[in-house]
Amino acid sequence: MQLKNYIKNNQVILVEDGLAVKKAIRTPFLLFAEACCRHEAGCLETLERLGFGGAPRLISLEGNSFTMERVSGRSLNELRFIDEPLCLRILEMVQRLHCLGFAHGNLRNSNIFITDSNEPMLIDFETCCRRGGPLFAIAKFNDQVRQHLLWHSDFVVPHDRRAKKLFPVHITVAMFFITPINRFVAALKAIKKSVKKRIRLVRKDLAERGSLSSKQTAD
Repeated sequence: MQLKNYIKNNQVILVEDGLAVKKAIRTPFLLFAEACCRHEAGCLETLERLGFGGAPRLISLEGNSFTMERVSGRSLNELRFIDEPLCLRILEMVQRLHCLGFAHGNLRNSNIFITDSNEPMLIDFETCCRRGGPLFAIAKFNDQVRQHLLWHSDFVVPHDRRAKKLFPVHITVAMFFITPINRFVAALKAIKKSVKKRIRLVRKDLAERGSLSSKQTAD
């Protein structure tokens, strides 16, 4: 088991005939688990009160777990592509979140859902930060970088990337440094994946040769 899973491991299960989900935080540190639950549940409750429709509705909070409405749909990881209007709605949703004084902090594709009614929705508000907190600026910057990467990716088709100025100047400048680093990391991951695949093939070939040699010896 990885160390991070020992420190904190989340479990999400369906409840109430599949209309809601219960998220439990498992950790040896009970006070830490309860604090994480109170934080995420508090963010969901406040966002609902402020009229933000891009987050699940909180139902109840109990110790180291809380229940929220189930988001029916698929994450961006499960889609082959999205169109430009839908991507713009995702960007607008995140901008509204920032205007309300919150930053998500972990806008990976697995945390952005497209519901069955084709509406964008955010999940997993564990890293959510409020304006005035020590990490709000970092979380907001992370959100904007993730949005920039999404908008300029081949995942969004078709659209004219030059047609709209959607991001602050400092994000555009920062991406001159972040984009090459991301490409370098992606290249390393591709090489690592290729090497692992090659090793598996070599091991399989050696195993087959060993099996064939054993049969010939037995004969």
